Amino acid sequence: MKLKTMKTLLLVAFFSVACLNVFAQNPDQSVINLWTKKDLKFDSPKTGNPLLPGYYADPTIIESNGTFYIYATSDMPSWNDITKMAVWSSKDFVNWKCDYLNWPTKEACKSNTGTPSGVWAPSVIKAPNGKFYMYVTVGQEIWVGVAESPLGPWKNAKADNTPMVRHKEYYYVETIDAEAFVDDDGQAYLYWGSSDSGRDIEGRCLGVKLNADMTSFAEMPKDVTPPHYFEAPYMFKKNGLYCFSYSWGKTWDETYQIRYSTGPTPYGPWTEGMVRPILSTDDKDNKIKSTGHHTILQLNGKYYIVYHRFNTLDKYDISQKLRQVAADELNFNPDGSLQRVVTTHKGVGALQKMATVQNLAFGATVTSSSDLDSTVTKAKFAVDENNGTLWIGGKYAQEWIQLDLGAIKSFNQIQIFPEFPIKAYQYKIEVSEDNKDWKLADSQWENIKIGSPMVNLQKYKARYIRVTLRNEKQNTRPGIWEVKVY
Repeated sequence: MKLKTMKTLLLVAFFSVACLNVFAQNPDQSVINLWTKKDLKFDSPKTGNPLLPGYYADPTIIESNGTFYIYATSDMPSWNDITKMAVWSSKDFVNWKCDYLNWPTKEACKSNTGTPSGVWAPSVIKAPNGKFYMYVTVGQEIWVGVAESPLGPWKNAKADNTPMVRHKEYYYVETIDAEAFVDDDGQAYLYWGSSDSGRDIEGRCLGVKLNADMTSFAEMPKDVTPPHYFEAPYMFKKNGLYCFSYSWGKTWDETYQIRYSTGPTPYGPWTEGMVRPILSTDDKDNKIKSTGHHTILQLNGKYYIVYHRFNTLDKYDISQKLRQVAADELNFNPDGSLQRVVTTHKGVGALQKMATVQNLAFGATVTSSSDLDSTVTKAKFAVDENNGTLWIGGKYAQEWIQLDLGAIKSFNQIQIFPEFPIKAYQYKIEVSEDNKDWKLADSQWENIKIGSPMVNLQKYKARYIRVTLRNEKQNTRPGIWEVKVY
C-alpha cells in the first residue's frame, strides 16, 4: 500500500473515531439537569408546584380567550366517592379558582353496564365546530359532553343520554382515560385504555376516528398500543410527527412514570423515544414521586407538561396516596426528540402578565387552636403561598386559625382555600384591631356551597383575622391550604 493512501486511511479512521467519541460524549444530556438543578425545598414559601391548592389528578388543560382551564379528578380516599367534575381557572397560571360543573356527575351518568366507580380523567378540547367537548370516565365508561363555553353549562352530547363507550365494550379493554386529539386537517380521534391488572398487567390502547358530530365513530376502534403502555394516552403533533405520550408503571407506587413514542400516523407504527422515561419519580428528591397522567400546554412557542404526583404527606395517614397537580417545562432536542423533564417545586411561574396585588396574609404570624400533626400540618403553612403545605386542625369540635397582620390594615377581601374543595365547609370569620374585641365578619355555619376559594368581600380595618371551622363528626375535616387577604 502506498504511503499516501495509508496516511489518508489513518486520517479517515482518526476523524471517524473522534466523531464517534464526540457523539458518544454528547448525546441528549437533559438527564444531567435532574442532578444539577437548583430548586426550592418542598416546604419553602412561594413554590409554584403543586400548581393547585387541593388533591387533584388526571389533569387536562385548555386555554381560551386568555384564561387557562384545568379539568381534573377530585381525589378522595375512595374513588367511588368522586361524584363531580372540577375545573380550575386562572388568568396568570398562578392564582386559581375552582368551580364544580353541572355535568358530568355520578348521578347523571348512570347506565346498566357501568360500575360503581366515580367521575375520573377528563379530556376537554375545542372542536372544529367551535364547541367544547369533554370525554370523561364515569363508572368506568366513557361519556361525552358538550358546552358552548369552558365553564358550561355542560350536557350529555348524545341525545339518548347513554355512554359513548360502555364498560369494556371493545376487545375487553379497560374503558378509562379517554383522550381526544384534533389533527391539522380537522379530523378528530379518540384514544383510551388501560389494563385489568388482575388478568393482564400490560395496558392496551385503542384509537378511532370520530365523525364530525364528535360523538360517534367513523370506523371500528383499532389497537394502537405503543411500547411500554399502561394508561393515560396523550397525543400531539410537532413538525409533522405524531408524538404519543402515556403512563407506565403502577399507579400507586414510585414506578409510575411518563414515556412516549413517535410515529408517521395517528395510529403509528410507534418507535419509543430514547429517553425512557421522560418524567418519573425524582431519585434526588423523595418528595417528587409517582408522577404520571398528564396533559401538555403549548403557549408562545413553549411547551409545558401538566401532570399529577403524590402529595408530600403521602407517608402519613393524613392524606396517604392523594395526588396533586404540577407543571414543568417540556423541551426538545434539535432532532425533535423529547428531553427528560426536570421536575421541580419551583414550577413555571406566571405565563401571562397580570396586575399584582399584595397578599397581606403572606408570612403573617399565625396561631391555631390545635394541629392534627405538629410537624406537617402547622398553622404557618396556611400563609406561605405553597400549595403543597397546609394547616389541619386537630381535636376540638371547633378549630380556629388566627392571623396577625402585624399592624392595623385596611383590606376588602378574605380568601380561604379549603383542603377538599369538593366538600362544603361550615365556617365563620372574625376580625379584631386589638385581639380583644372581635367582630363577626362572615358566618357560613350552615354553608352548603363547594369550590375554592371561599371568598368574603367587605371593607375591613383590622390587625387580626380568625377563621373558625366546624369539626363535628358530620362535618368536613378542618383543613386550609391558604388564607389570603387583599
